[in-house]
Amino acid sequence: MDILSSEIFQQFKEKGFLVEQLGTEQRVTNIVPVEDCAIGDLVFVEKISYLETALQRQASVIVTTAEIAAGISADNVAVLVAPNVRMAMAYIRQAYKDRDYYQNEWEKIHPSAIIHESVKIPDDAVIGPNAVIGRQVKLGSKTVIMAGAVIEYEANIGDRTIVNPNCVVGYRCQIANDVILKSGCIIGSEGQGFAQDEQRKHHRIPHTGIVVIEERVVIGANTTIDRATYHETRVHSGCIIDALCHLAHNVVLEEDCILVAQTGIAGSSRFGKRVIASGQTGVLDHVTVPDDTVLLHRAGVINSIKKSGVYATTPPQPFDKYIKNMAVFKRLDDVWKRLKAVERQVKLLSEKD
Repeated sequence: MDILSSEIFQQFKEKGFLVEQLGTEQRVTNIVPVEDCAIGDLVFVEKISYLETALQRQASVIVTTAEIAAGISADNVAVLVAPNVRMAMAYIRQAYKDRDYYQNEWEKIHPSAIIHESVKIPDDAVIGPNAVIGRQVKLGSKTVIMAGAVIEYEANIGDRTIVNPNCVVGYRCQIANDVILKSGCIIGSEGQGFAQDEQRKHHRIPHTGIVVIEERVVIGANTTIDRATYHETRVHSGCIIDALCHLAHNVVLEEDCILVAQTGIAGSSRFGKRVIASGQTGVLDHVTVPDDTVLLHRAGVINSIKKSGVYATTPPQPFDKYIKNMAVFKRLDDVWKRLKAVERQVKLLSEKD
């Protein structure tokens, strides 16, 4: 990295991530955290408590808020003002300090990859060692299929999508543009669907639907998303799914949901837009969760939630009620002792009568 602060400003000014440049022109050679910075480094200062360290260590460029920028008087630093420092961090780091998937340690198409003759590989795609790409698979521009990944027949992978090592994209599934599938995730495995006979023996019901992953979705390592029974399991654009999550057949996530690690959603349930599920959330089948709902403290959703809000525990309670109940629960032993004492007093009084 070797770039002037003014060049960074011009690149991100039009997108609105940076709105003003103050101080002096500086050259940037690295992007580091505040506690590690030195001359030549760019840092992000979201809180005033970080500013003194950045100045003492002589960071060359500080990306910060307008309020913090107003208090910087040093003459050896460039200050780039951002309306949202974390948004600026996301896009500046993507531009200059992200992993470069296209600078592969091997040739662009590794000779050990198995690619069906019907597949057209874009000139700018990267195919890693031992990848397997099946019949009539469609690959978009700048697609990266890393080592050991399997793309089954008639699947569709969009532009700039990254399929990390040992992922599987099942047959006919559709992955849109700018998606990241982290290592080991499985898209389009057969769902958990069985019929039982009178002896409670299990008989497989074929799942012949697909999974559709829309634009800008990130799916964490070792997450599994089952194909639909007939139609589709769908993850809408902008969703973030952490590691070790599971979406069963026919599940739908609307735009911009966040699922934290080990969340499990049973078949045919539906999340509205911008739902957040914290770690180890569990959701039963055929349940609906409305837009802008937050599920906390290992929430167990056993029935549809009617009203948007913050909920916790099993069955879900409004968070303010849950906190009050937890406060009472901590005193439960004392309450129990007091209750038994009252019962003894009542018994003594009744015996006197």
